[in-house]
Amino acid sequence: MRARSALLAATLLTLPTSVAAQNSASDAAPPPVVVDPTQPAIAPDALPVAAEPEAPPALPAEPAPTDAEVDAKMPTAAATAAATAAATAAATAAPTKPTEAPSPTTTTITSTEPPRRIGDPLPLTRREPTLKAGSFMGGVRYGLVGNGPTRFINDLRFSFTDNFELRTSLGPWPTALMGRGRIGSQQGELGAVVLEGGLAWFDAGVRLQPDTGEASVGARFHFEGSMGWAKAIGDHFAINAYAHYRERVSFLQDDGQRAAAIDAHFTVDVLPSLALSAGLGFATTLGTPVREVVINFVETDRPGISHLLARDEGGEQSLTIPLTMTYGRVDSFDVDIFCTPRVYPEFGILFGAGVRFRLEPLFGEPARSVVIDKDGNELPSF
Repeated sequence: MRARSALLAATLLTLPTSVAAQNSASDAAPPPVVVDPTQPAIAPDALPVAAEPEAPPALPAEPAPTDAEVDAKMPTAAATAAATAAATAAATAAPTKPTEAPSPTTTTITSTEPPRRIGDPLPLTRREPTLKAGSFMGGVRYGLVGNGPTRFINDLRFSFTDNFELRTSLGPWPTALMGRGRIGSQQGELGAVVLEGGLAWFDAGVRLQPDTGEASVGARFHFEGSMGWAKAIGDHFAINAYAHYRERVSFLQDDGQRAAAIDAHFTVDVLPSLALSAGLGFATTLGTPVREVVINFVETDRPGISHLLARDEGGEQSLTIPLTMTYGRVDSFDVDIFCTPRVYPEFGILFGAGVRFRLEPLFGEPARSVVIDKDGNELPSF
């Protein structure tokens, strides 16, 4: 019994020593390293050491916002209502298609009118009363059928600027020299004012056959001045009104003549190449008889003949209703036919035709095709 107690005590005394020895041995000995026989040996000191993770830097703490700052950042009721209305409108609006870029072969036309090409007709209501600078125009009108003598009117026009030109006529040599100026534009809000004056006709008294209606052979000069107004209305209508005064200066006794005339025309473009015009004309002499065979008041670049005053028709006044139709297939050439009935003081009528041609510079658009808006700015023409 005593021997068993001594053995148990010896065992308890040696047990902690062996366990401690084993724990110290396990702490000192490194874990076994598996070595690949195909790779060279690596020293334990050369093995990589895993880096310890670093803690993120501490951010400074922001102070909590006060109640006043929170209230200031909150949207107001008006802003909230406006944002809600805008969102509702955007949601109900129809989606728009994205704009496609035109291809290189596509021509984009911004005007509502068809584009004009070189040589296309220019509507009569788009023509300014004067030509473009450096241009020439020739016109002739014949009154062939009707009462009274045959009427023949011709005029040649040369423009120096867009607003000033000279006019002459052939009989068969140059027998006139008049200046014509334009203020404003027919396409403008106030229209264009046309002033014209000079020598409308002279007679040097050279005749192959005597004129029984004249007092005698001598030199006579017919001076004329006129003022007109032209206004385009919309794209297809125009109004023209003119007043004329004609004074005959003669070197013979009792051979003078004074005459005046007024006329107004309303023009409509039925087609770009076809226009119709109707008007009213009145002419009278002022204290003198009609001494010319036919009094032809200057109506530059106007279709038809508006006044019927002739020496052998009797009467010193004439009230007419001129009617014309103008056709111009190309910009530089047009023709017209006209009918001028006289309704006072006695009935008469005259039928005829006219031709006009223009030679313009090779650059730019005609001055008569300029369009002016209500603010006085030039707009693209068609």
